[in-house]
Amino acid sequence: MSIKYLETSQIIPAKGMSYTMYEIEGEDKILRMLTSIPDVDELHTYPKPPVKKLYKPELCKEISKELFLELWEKGKK
Repeated sequence: MSIKYLETSQIIPAKGMSYTMYEIEGEDKILRMLTSIPDVDELHTYPKPPVKKLYKPELCKEISKELFLELWEKGKK
């Protein structure tokens, strides 16, 4: 089963852009996810994501495994 990394983004008032990144197995099964708001230095990791299935993965942007893992490690500290 292949693993891929996807991202969605949205503006959060008074905080800036929020990026939610997903580690996906198969078509849409979420293994892990994280949310990053760089402008306010916020990073949240979800090792057991509240959502198990990604809605409309075709609307997401593909990101690198390295970017996801770098932020994941940073968020665990």
